[in-house]
Amino acid sequence: MRIPDTRSRRWAATLAVTAVAGLALTACSSGADGSTGPSAGASGAASGGAAGALRIGFVTKPIDNTYFGAMVTGAEAAAKDLGAELNVQAAQNVSDDTGQASKLQALVSDGYDCYVLNPTSPTNLVTPLTGAGDATIVNIDLEMDTDAAQQQGVTVSTYIGTVNEQAGAAGGEAMLKLLPEGSKVAVIGTLAQDAGNIARQKGFHSVVDGKLETVQTVSADADRVKAKNAAAAIMRANPEVKGFFTPAGTQAMGIQEAIAQEGRTDDVVVVGIDGTKEELQSIVDGDLASTVEQFPYLMGYQAVQACQAAADGATLPERVDTPVLIVDPSNAAAALEASPAPPEGFEVPNPFEG
Repeated sequence: MRIPDTRSRRWAATLAVTAVAGLALTACSSGADGSTGPSAGASGAASGGAAGALRIGFVTKPIDNTYFGAMVTGAEAAAKDLGAELNVQAAQNVSDDTGQASKLQALVSDGYDCYVLNPTSPTNLVTPLTGAGDATIVNIDLEMDTDAAQQQGVTVSTYIGTVNEQAGAAGGEAMLKLLPEGSKVAVIGTLAQDAGNIARQKGFHSVVDGKLETVQTVSADADRVKAKNAAAAIMRANPEVKGFFTPAGTQAMGIQEAIAQEGRTDDVVVVGIDGTKEELQSIVDGDLASTVEQFPYLMGYQAVQACQAAADGATLPERVDTPVLIVDPSNAAAALEASPAPPEGFEVPNPFEG
């Protein structure tokens, strides 16, 4: 498998597949407001693939978000390696249920062989799929409501994504490495009712409860500024707090800004989840203490692998759990160099190889 990078990576070898020469893919671009430009496939243009190639429709959340953008980058790399045709369509924002569904409907009308879907909600992409026939459906990141899908005659072929409780538990492990037992911490969640947010907090507490004292838990709606303001308020009300856990990388950066603002950089640490380039750079710079890196790039790459495997007649596993990696100053430089792909030496087997 060819990785779009000149460095040789050990993890790439474990993902090896038979590559078919493909055409170069157009780079994705997006507006600052979350809208997607034509080169991201928003205009309906497909990229890569020779005549007769596997045709894949990829529908995701807004790709100006680095996390979702990394999924597209991974899918583009896999499509290039496999010679597949990839058409990327993105929602305008994370709440664009109707707009995202309309873009999937247009793809379904064109009749793709496989659909890779990161929906804005568990059910918004179900109805458009009723016309997808026997196409392979690969769900990544946010899990679709499979019961609702089955009620409309839609079968999701496989799910690929992070186990959120596992990611939260890794965050707890990272925090325990940073603080002595008995230290006081706070949790700043994202959207209060979001299942991923709830699961990540549950995983964190499964590790730290009884060892660290959580003095306060608040929600910041996945907003960097709200997270910054919440952290500042918590530190003023609880000057003894020594650490913050948050399930989102953007919020981690907001909390780190609050710590600097309050003059607490020497005695308060932050552990986030996502592993965005900004987080990794902040760790390299000696600011952010730690993050749990997910690999959205890998979700996108493996999703295209799943499409190819299904086209080759393989039976897909019901779900594939993508790994996480605790990043701290000891490995942040390597993680940043490889980002958004996994760092060299981080082995990830191809779950779709026969």
